Amino acid sequence: MGNVLAITPISIAGTLIINGLAKGFEKLGYDVLTYDVRDIDVTSVKVFNPDFVIGYDYVHLINPDAERIINELNIPVLHYFADDPNANFAHSGDLTLFNKLAASKGIVFCWDKQYLNVLHNKSYYLPLGVDPDLYSIDKKIDSCIPEIVFVGRPLTDKRISILCEIIKSFPEKLGVYSYKKHFDASVEEIIKRGMLSSDLIEVYKKSYMGFLETEKDLARVYSGSKIVLNITMDQGLSSMNYRVLEVLASEGFLITDFKQDTVDYFVEDSELLFYRSSDELIDKISRYLNEDILRHRIAKNGKEKILQYHTSQQRAAEMLLKLDLN
Repeated sequence: MGNVLAITPISIAGTLIINGLAKGFEKLGYDVLTYDVRDIDVTSVKVFNPDFVIGYDYVHLINPDAERIINELNIPVLHYFADDPNANFAHSGDLTLFNKLAASKGIVFCWDKQYLNVLHNKSYYLPLGVDPDLYSIDKKIDSCIPEIVFVGRPLTDKRISILCEIIKSFPEKLGVYSYKKHFDASVEEIIKRGMLSSDLIEVYKKSYMGFLETEKDLARVYSGSKIVLNITMDQGLSSMNYRVLEVLASEGFLITDFKQDTVDYFVEDSELLFYRSSDELIDKISRYLNEDILRHRIAKNGKEKILQYHTSQQRAAEMLLKLDLN
């Protein structure tokens, strides 16, 4: 059908998303050549002769060599944004990137509707998708996995405040999976702000479970716990973040903060649960911790919805409709 050049960024999440889309295009019949943005080989790219480029956030614009190579190709470039275009997550401090993108002919797909008016290019809303194969494992409750788990950086006021409430209400039941330096930073912040008693500080320290290296490791934790907690980063104004999709793809039982884009795609109390306040979150955890049959039913429904509507292959097909090359 055609050739696609996929460019992965210098970020774990962005690479995961682009690799998923690359696999989606392959399943649709395209040949895909993938390069790290720092390592693009001009000779190999020209021999491959791509029809278009897919990449994360500012794609090739973050690297002068990559920018030169892609500009010489003179083919459509698809930018998939899952970060605030004006935030350091996206531009890494290079404030010229936004204007470069605005001056280009790049086609932008954005995971959050609220940022579409920020981007001057041809822009479309496109929610995140997931490669369900990465999270396919035998589902079972694992006694080594805490009953309540949080995966991600335990930083920002919102995340720290909610995790402290979990510790107060369910001591010994929380497990936090993150980089050690991020967890240690959260401990320092909690102590500095006096958010937990000295005894509960020690309980919180014991909640650290390490860093999960692979998607299979993530799936094992998501499916092996009783409750997976999602707390969206502040830049996700209305969006459904990737954690929602990977938890459900793992057939995990998810309680996530209320975000309108997620509400638009999933049925509350049937495929996942929402919380709108810390009090509501604590109430729902209390109710569902011992409701094994109900949790399993909801988790199964969530996975079925992922397979039906939210795979990377489906997102790749939606991109092609806008690109008009399919």
